[in-house]
Amino acid sequence: MRFLVLLCLLFTFPVYADIFSLWPFRGSSSQASKGDNATDILEPQKLWTEKIIVNGREMEMGVALVDHTLQDALRLLRKKYPNAPLAANSSSVLFEVPLPDGFRRRIFLVGFSGKDTIVQFTMDIPRNLPDTKIPWPTELPLPPGASPVTVMRFPARKSIYGTFRSPYSDKQVLSDLVKALRADGWESTGETNSATGTGDVFLRKDGTEMMILGTLSGKDSKSSRGTLYFRRLK
Repeated sequence: MRFLVLLCLLFTFPVYADIFSLWPFRGSSSQASKGDNATDILEPQKLWTEKIIVNGREMEMGVALVDHTLQDALRLLRKKYPNAPLAANSSSVLFEVPLPDGFRRRIFLVGFSGKDTIVQFTMDIPRNLPDTKIPWPTELPLPPGASPVTVMRFPARKSIYGTFRSPYSDKQVLSDLVKALRADGWESTGETNSATGTGDVFLRKDGTEMMILGTLSGKDSKSSRGTLYFRRLK
């Protein structure tokens, strides 16, 4: 049974908190990146770190377990960083703290119903993010009129994650993406819908690749944002 982890897109915080599903993580254990004491108040148990490439720039994502409830973790972080920006809901917290070298550590905490242990994702962000004007990956479809925002590559998992903005509604964007994928030989494995967005999961007919897509309505209900997660399975 696969393990799905909800991970918030860390680079659009706090305005946007796009959530996407990652397949089981694979990464190498290593020492945490600089500024590790930024979250020592949570006493995280480090699992591994993973190299990623964000808009062409190499970065590192850390994954750890925290033996606190989500509410207790938020209280502890607020105590240490009372003025730090955050975004939170009933199952996750996105937090940002400054580091001594000018970097910012973005912390994403995910809780699970009935569990006292939560998962912590961390990433150190430079003062200025890389230019987003980079080529959109050929592996990801881009609907008509859409503008790329972020491209994240996960070399260890042969995966790519991309986000975009569209001047069209989320339903229209989803329809365009589904048509493009089906025309390119993808098959839907099931559709999911919610009050705030919609998405679908696709597999290649030969089972070699997977695509997860999602759309969210914009503030004006006419525009939208989209996310695409691609992974090679073989």
